[in-house]
Amino acid sequence: MAAPTLEPKKTTRHQPPKEWLIMKNARKHVWFGTLVILCVLCAGAALVAAQAPAQTPSQTPAQQPSTEQTAPPGAQDPRYRLNVEVELVNVTATVLDEGGKYMDGLKIDDFQVFEDGVEQKVSFFSHDLRVPISVGVLVDCSGSMRHKLQQALQTVREIALALSPQDEMFVISFNSDVDIRQPFTTNMQVLQRSLREIKSGGETAAYDAIQMGMEQMRSAKHNKKILLMVTDGFDTKSHINAAQVEDILKRSEVLVYAIGIDDDDDDPLALRRTRYHIYHYMLGKLTSVSGGRAFRLFTGRNYALNSLAQVLLEELHQQYTLSYYPMSGREGNNSWRQVDVKVRKSGAQIRHRTGYYLGAAASNP
Repeated sequence: MAAPTLEPKKTTRHQPPKEWLIMKNARKHVWFGTLVILCVLCAGAALVAAQAPAQTPSQTPAQQPSTEQTAPPGAQDPRYRLNVEVELVNVTATVLDEGGKYMDGLKIDDFQVFEDGVEQKVSFFSHDLRVPISVGVLVDCSGSMRHKLQQALQTVREIALALSPQDEMFVISFNSDVDIRQPFTTNMQVLQRSLREIKSGGETAAYDAIQMGMEQMRSAKHNKKILLMVTDGFDTKSHINAAQVEDILKRSEVLVYAIGIDDDDDDPLALRRTRYHIYHYMLGKLTSVSGGRAFRLFTGRNYALNSLAQVLLEELHQQYTLSYYPMSGREGNNSWRQVDVKVRKSGAQIRHRTGYYLGAAASNP
């Protein structure tokens, strides 16, 4: 019997499902697309790098940064720290001619500014003819003002009437105590009503009134701030002393003006009571520290108070502003720096604040 012949067994290849082939092809397309995107990004980066000029440490800017520029983030070059943290000093100057009239039309070249005796470069100059103002009035109603109070209140009324619609005013009265009669307002009728119930009596806390007035000035909406004191100029009751109030004024940019109602030596009634000569005491010093001015009235005399108000406000609504960057090289941020301003005009009389504490202006009115 012939042996049977073994034939190889025929096998059939297993065909994967159609869904698996679709997924495999999709993955191929995803990987291919990702590779293409990476190639495009790399090519773009290489092109940008090729176009940008190489920076070397030896390269310097064509010009030094100005004082108004601030340092770029992370910059260590000392050029970028020239005046970034330096405070700009603003000096408001009032210039009068020989007759006491406001001197108009001056230019920057007419002024010289000195700090501690060294002339400074004026960086900014302006002459504003109609500056809106924030005025705080301090009315003395102590016992010594008994024969002067109505004259004082009428003076305040005339000043309120002479204000422009943009101006604002507050009223504080003081004797042994200090009372806020009317906070800042532009409504002059409301302000006039606040003066009706003021009566004289008690002692005189003038320095405390100035301190309260400076606190009220923090809510002023105008840059030019004036504190106007109407008094016979004799403090008897304050919790702070003259040196402390002068220091408060030196640390601010508020101008202090005063209307002193003095006793008239020729008035028979004045001979029968204690007389307070305001120019012999404090008002001249307080106003000169800030760059303000004191006016003198006498008890019982007839004045054109509306004309006085017009003269005062004509001066207050105008100002010369000279700004400069202070000298470097002084130690400490709380040092007193003496400021002096001169005018190259014959017969000119100039008033301005006498100095400043470095770093104090940012935290004071």
